[in-house]
Amino acid sequence: MKIEKLLHKLQAFFDTNTHKKREHIEELKKILLKLKKKERKITHSLEQTDDECLIKHYQTELEIIRVQRKKGIEVLQLLKERKKN
Repeated sequence: MKIEKLLHKLQAFFDTNTHKKREHIEELKKILLKLKKKERKITHSLEQTDDECLIKHYQTELEIIRVQRKKGIEVLQLLKERKKN
C-alpha cells in the first residue's frame, strides 16, 4: 500500500501536466499576493487624498483590482479542487 502511494507521488512529480498545473497554481498565488499589496497601497493613498479627481481614479482602480482578485481566487480554488481529484 505504501509503495503504491510512493509510486503515485513519483508519477505525479514526473508527469509534466501535473507539474505545469502546480506551477500555474504557484504563479497565480504570487499574482494574487501582488494584487493584494497593490489594493492596500491604493486604499492607503485613497485615505490620504482630498482631491475629487484622484478619489474617483483610486476608487475605479480599487474596483478593478477587487474584481481581478475575486476572479483569481475563484480560479485558484477550482484548480485546487481539480488537483485533488
